[in-house]
Amino acid sequence: MADLPKVTLRPFREGDAPAVYRWFNNPAAIASLMEQRDEFTLAQAEAWTRRAMDGSGEDRKFAIEVEGYAEPVGFTALYGLFRQTAPELGALIGDDVRGKGVGRRAEALTIAKAFDEYGAHRVYGRIPARNEVAKKTVAGLGWKHEGTMRAHLARRNGPPDDCEVWGVLPDEFRAAAAGLLE
Repeated sequence: MADLPKVTLRPFREGDAPAVYRWFNNPAAIASLMEQRDEFTLAQAEAWTRRAMDGSGEDRKFAIEVEGYAEPVGFTALYGLFRQTAPELGALIGDDVRGKGVGRRAEALTIAKAFDEYGAHRVYGRIPARNEVAKKTVAGLGWKHEGTMRAHLARRNGPPDDCEVWGVLPDEFRAAAAGLLE
């Protein structure tokens, strides 16, 4: 894995708002998100960042740092920790590192946190059916396709998108991601 960029996760900081603003205004980065926004202002990015810094609830968001970049390039999240139900993984790679293994590594680090630090018994994700990159990424981390919610995502400029549910158990993940976690 030495040919992949060095990827780390860290908590959000107040100074991250400009990066958050940039990601959520990058059409290529947000095209396949579950929910689409009409706009995302700097004030909204500042509020989003403050919420991401708040560790008191059941969601955790992590800034993705890549060696050689001055600011975070995206984020991962675990939504719904500390419940009887499994947490949901979320991710957004907002800068020019897409397609270079950064998202796969960041997701692997986040899933490892879910199991090792937060005691999750499984992790799941909802993925727009047309997002082939996300599906390939999670499949490579041991995830299994568990079902499809037909016409689940309303779209302003077209028909609704199907949404696939994927999930992974600790042993499946560890077997598939062993090389990424060394």
